[in-house]
Amino acid sequence: MTTLFNKKYFLKIVIRVYTKTRHIEKIKKFLDSQNLECEIFTTKTPPETKHEFDIFDLGVSYCYPRKVTEPLLSLPSKGFVNYHPGPLPKYKGPKESTDAIDNKEMKWGVSVHKMDENYDTGPIIEVLDIDLHEPPTSTAELGAISHYFLFILFKNTIKKIYNSEI
Repeated sequence: MTTLFNKKYFLKIVIRVYTKTRHIEKIKKFLDSQNLECEIFTTKTPPETKHEFDIFDLGVSYCYPRKVTEPLLSLPSKGFVNYHPGPLPKYKGPKESTDAIDNKEMKWGVSVHKMDENYDTGPIIEVLDIDLHEPPTSTAELGAISHYFLFILFKNTIKKIYNSEI
């Protein structure tokens, strides 16, 4: 008789990251340098490699284009955090760059927050403020700025979040 706690079915992962393919290499390299074991999934990860019921400590959504929902949201013992390429709570959702361009923003930021069942509404952990020299004119321009600073925020906070220091 096979038990549900057989190592074949349950693997211990410290951090599970959900992200876009283009972010995998830098995230993996940084987490390895911090001795944080990780597993990284993308929207292109084949379904047969996803272990939805594995045990992991912290879930991370890093610019992941899909909403993380139950039961996955409740699996990690330390919860799920989202690295969002805009300043929360003002710029929620996937249109943050377009809205900022329309508003001719001169102040911007990137955020990390605890995730809950709603989109970009959980408690904010930290916002890294960015002063822009002029209003952005394209989503590509603002996206490049956001992603540069988002990875800085990730490097400055992920280990502290994992260790429950912030």
